[in-house]
Amino acid sequence: MTTPEQRPRRYFPIALAVWALGATAFLGLGAAVATAPSSWLVEDIPQSVVTEQQTRTALAARQLQRALDSGASDLNAVAAGIRTLNDVDTPSRLLTQLVATRTRYRGAAYVSPSGVVLAKAGEDVDAGAVAASDKPALAAAAPQGVSPRVFVAVPVTGERAGRIVAEFKPQSLISPLALAGPGNTRLLNADRLVIGATSGFTAFEPLTRPDLDQAAQSARTAGAGAALHDVDGRRHLVSWAPVATAEQTRQLGLVVVTDRPETSLTLPHSSERNELVLLGVLIATFTVVIFGWLYVVVISPLWALARDAARIAGGDTSAPVIVRRYDHLGLVARDLERVRRGLTGRI
Repeated sequence: MTTPEQRPRRYFPIALAVWALGATAFLGLGAAVATAPSSWLVEDIPQSVVTEQQTRTALAARQLQRALDSGASDLNAVAAGIRTLNDVDTPSRLLTQLVATRTRYRGAAYVSPSGVVLAKAGEDVDAGAVAASDKPALAAAAPQGVSPRVFVAVPVTGERAGRIVAEFKPQSLISPLALAGPGNTRLLNADRLVIGATSGFTAFEPLTRPDLDQAAQSARTAGAGAALHDVDGRRHLVSWAPVATAEQTRQLGLVVVTDRPETSLTLPHSSERNELVLLGVLIATFTVVIFGWLYVVVISPLWALARDAARIAGGDTSAPVIVRRYDHLGLVARDLERVRRGLTGRI
């Protein structure tokens, strides 16, 4: 029977407790420093930021309209060439040159007044999508397929009367949207369906957020503007602008809407918030590295040494004390192994 003197003494692992408390405290400090700015560095979004975003969205809309208007200029040049040059191959040659040098077009066609295609270049063009007019005109095909279809047409007068119709590539409609800056900028048709965006989108999908749909309606009725909205607990800056032109035959009813979350805005305290987040991450990283090293080098060996000492004190001398290091803990382990061997020799 083991006497009270022979029983292993229970002890409180003070080193392990201090290590655990220290690691928890420093990790908590890192988390607090990284997350606190989102709660106490909340600031008003200056009107200058709102105005700047509204200006950038309007700029994207104007640039898109310029790209569409340039289509009329390109086709007018081809029409002038067809009128002045009587060569039979002129229409085909000019259209081929147009599609080769102006990468914004998927295809172009020269069509007679009766609708017969007299010459074409690139992909087939649905000339019927644009109503006949004596002025340059733009038209958007009905929503179908996986991409929008926008056409430009100009009349050819004189002896070789007819029309030139060209179809824009979808990317030529999306590229100008990048001028609106960070965030997601969407291009909407007259039915407020998405036909382009700076990030992933599904063609002809409706707007799911009421604030974006309201922005699209405001662009049609009141022109360019911007407003702040709360979306799922976060502030968003929404700006909008119509793609408009003075020529009635070139009106497509397109609208540009930009959605920017607060995190993408450059505010006075944005740099401070980012620095605090970085500081919190650094504190957490150093805590894991330093306290992990302390556990491997100090806490775990001390714990193993305490278990061996308690085992030997309880009379179990069968297993040796493993010595793996040559510092002070290693010296204690070697002395404890000598004690174990001495006790074993007396038995």
